Amino acid sequence: MKMLLTAIGKRVQLIKYLKKYGEIIGADAGELAPAISFVDKFYKIPKCTDITYIDSLLDICKKEKIDLLIPLYEREFNTLCNNREKFKELGITLLLSHKKIISMCNDKWNTYKFFIENNINTPISYTKENIENILKNNPEELSFPFILKPLDGMGSAGVFKANNKTQLEFFKDYIKEPIIQEFVEGTEYTIDVLCDLKGEIISIVPRERIEVRSGEVSKSKTVNHKEIIKDTLDLVNKLKQYIKEYKVYCKVASKNFNTLQLEKDEASVIGPLTIQCIVTKEKEIKFIEINPRFGGGVPLSFEAGVDYGKYFKCMVEKRKIKPIIGDFKEITMLRYDEAIFM
Repeated sequence: MKMLLTAIGKRVQLIKYLKKYGEIIGADAGELAPAISFVDKFYKIPKCTDITYIDSLLDICKKEKIDLLIPLYEREFNTLCNNREKFKELGITLLLSHKKIISMCNDKWNTYKFFIENNINTPISYTKENIENILKNNPEELSFPFILKPLDGMGSAGVFKANNKTQLEFFKDYIKEPIIQEFVEGTEYTIDVLCDLKGEIISIVPRERIEVRSGEVSKSKTVNHKEIIKDTLDLVNKLKQYIKEYKVYCKVASKNFNTLQLEKDEASVIGPLTIQCIVTKEKEIKFIEINPRFGGGVPLSFEAGVDYGKYFKCMVEKRKIKPIIGDFKEITMLRYDEAIFM
């Protein structure tokens, strides 16, 4: 099996695990990515905003006879979704969810609306306009602190805590298009979810975030938290229903609407999801984010017994996969810095 990974950056552990199951071709817009030293072959490609980006990936896929394309960077997801059929025509499996899922997950306000509309517990959130109206008319209703972050933010970049009215008024203008969330105190979890090409859930692994550095977990442990697993299962099933309803809407909305692409998409949720939640002192589970990609700490799930490489091989070979939800080891991961010298 030949896998092409894009935006490889520092994803060294991910590459090491997947190499057990095939040849890894890496691609990145930069030439100094540490992971370059660990792939079997590397290609420098244009940035995903470049008009030649897709053609460059297609050329690599043809030359290397790629079986599985695994994108790792959110900014490239929409472009890849819009060109899914070009890869499919080459017999390449694109490990990426439906474009409507990508669009919703990449906008934190749309994710919040999805949570609310589907009765999924989540921190109360506001748009900038909401907050400005409250500050002007009913400031006494505000209960500090708040967390502010960009609607399209990634990781911890641009995330701020406002402890009072002065800080709130500053950060709501400082951040371009912010979402403002109530601050929830509790234990943070990242949940690694893996789905097959038909959207069936293979595994769900909650990881407690013990220590985080620059938005990526540095100390973490897997926890077989039954309630988190149950609520995550419910959330992912509602994601699948979300796409079914969208397809029906598109068909009804316009006879001229091209539903062919929608019908060709094999599933709504494909491959990895990384879901964030907080468990409060009262044992209440509040979901915060959904990311349709690998989380930085996903190697912990590999080590806990979820053999992603084996399942990818099954997907490429179109073999049935038996779910292993809740079947993993409880272990702890401690990360450290390592360097490459050139």
